[in-house]
Amino acid sequence: MTVSKQRRFRLTPAAWLVSCCLFGGVIAQQAIAEELLTFMPVAPQKPAAPLAKKPAAAPVTAPQRSANVNRRDSELASFNPAPAPVSTPAARGTLEFKPMTADAKPARPAAAAPAGRKANDVLTFEPASAATADRTIAPARPASTSAPVAPAYAVKPAVNAAPSASRAIREAQQQVHSVSALSLAALPPRLAARRGEGTYISGPSEAELRAVFNRAVEAAIERAPTIFRAKAEQQAAEEDIAEAEGQRWPQVDIGTQTSPVNFGKGSDAETGSGGINLAVTTPVYDWGRIRHSIDSRKRLSHAADESLESEKETLGYEVVTTMIELGKQRIIVDLSQQFADRMNELVKMLAGIVAVDRGRSSELTQAKARMLQAQALRDSANAKAKDAEITLRKLVGDRPVAIPRTTEWNIRLANLDLLLNDAKEHPTIRKATAETESAELQAKAVRAGGLPQLNWVISKSTAEDTLGREQPWQTNLSVTWGAFRGGSTRAAERAALQRADASRYEVDQQRRDLEFRIRTADHDARTMLERSELYRELTNESGRIREDFFQQWHHLGKRTLLDVLSAENEHYSNQVSEITNRFDGYQSILRQYAGAGTLARWLRTGS
Repeated sequence: MTVSKQRRFRLTPAAWLVSCCLFGGVIAQQAIAEELLTFMPVAPQKPAAPLAKKPAAAPVTAPQRSANVNRRDSELASFNPAPAPVSTPAARGTLEFKPMTADAKPARPAAAAPAGRKANDVLTFEPASAATADRTIAPARPASTSAPVAPAYAVKPAVNAAPSASRAIREAQQQVHSVSALSLAALPPRLAARRGEGTYISGPSEAELRAVFNRAVEAAIERAPTIFRAKAEQQAAEEDIAEAEGQRWPQVDIGTQTSPVNFGKGSDAETGSGGINLAVTTPVYDWGRIRHSIDSRKRLSHAADESLESEKETLGYEVVTTMIELGKQRIIVDLSQQFADRMNELVKMLAGIVAVDRGRSSELTQAKARMLQAQALRDSANAKAKDAEITLRKLVGDRPVAIPRTTEWNIRLANLDLLLNDAKEHPTIRKATAETESAELQAKAVRAGGLPQLNWVISKSTAEDTLGREQPWQTNLSVTWGAFRGGSTRAAERAALQRADASRYEVDQQRRDLEFRIRTADHDARTMLERSELYRELTNESGRIREDFFQQWHHLGKRTLLDVLSAENEHYSNQVSEITNRFDGYQSILRQYAGAGTLARWLRTGS
């Protein structure tokens, strides 16, 4: 019996062997990767000529390609690492990419990417320009090789390269829109793509719409009670200014008195007779009390003017949004009527079928139920349209207003930055600022009124004394000072200052509210208009689905009536959602102008 002896291998040589194998594999992969990074296009060549008739190192320029040949359709790209030239004639338009050797590297043409390009930029390969194609290119092979070398491909970042046809098709299929000029205008993607396609919107232009809106707003201003109230307050503020200015003039006081009647002890003494008293008081120095009062009233008048402008902006926004709401509801009424007519036709068709085949009476019941639902939707839309008409009649009266009945209106998105800048001069902010200044000036007037007042007085009385003598004219300077009023003067001053602080806080709050109101309206407008474009595309698809389902149900019997009714209802819902989002977006645009206080200016001038 032979006993086998167990042999042991040392670990150190085995580890070295495994490490060498792994290292060799990594080096081979890196070498292959380096060869695959650089490719030289080889132009179509004729059969190899004898080496004695053609120098090996002679540079050859690239052949001129025909402009009417589509490279993607007619050329065949093959990656062939074979080092030797092909001796058989190459197919016309065939590109052969071969790795460059380490000894000979072609010079980059002038259109090559700059050295500072980032490593992660996406690169595209496109032929060099005609100017660089005529330059002599160093051969990619040793001098003994006779194969001509075509010019190297220029390497450019993908940002500078023109988009390929397949890429454009892929983006169109994926509905990825990128229009540079409209993207700079911060338009939503779908809306920017549609604007970039030059889609024409039928109906009146934006200038014509603004003219229609402006006429309706002017008609509402002529009959609005809120405007009359604001104008009355404006006139009252003007009269307050006149009242304060009148205190600068001499104040003439005329009075009369009867002869006094004496009673009690000493009543036997004779007294003077009655008469007429005249006193003329002219302010000489009052520490600016009258001047501050006049300035305070002027600020209040300015606040009344701004209040009138604010009322006009509010009324104009209400009129315009009501017109947009009426236009929206009228379109929805038309869509609802079409939906009801469609269901009515379906019911009539099924009624004829059921007359022949009683087994399909359940389908007729389903169609009648959907027809009643369509009629209810139409009546609801009619009611909303009537409400909008009544509201518009309340605002503008019985004057007829022409409202477009198209599904799209030419109303552009507003410029957010300009509106935020205009909002700083909103009428409500100017009104609150004027009230703040008025309260501060009123506090100064109250403080000045508590100081000594210097007046020039001229007086005359026609009463006679006990001797029957009439009093002469008198003139003098008088100083009056309310030394103690129980703290009422200081309290009135503090109250005026507190009112000024309250108005100042109101300015800050108004500015903040208007800013976020404009931002919210801008976001709503862009979101709703983008959503309306999405529903427009969805409506087109659902319309085709509706027709297909009907054909498959009516002719092929592959669909049920419930599928047809569901497709009809979904198509109607998509249409209503498209109109609702689009016109709500229009209202949001006008809410931006109203929030900035420039709606009336936009209606008149478009800016």
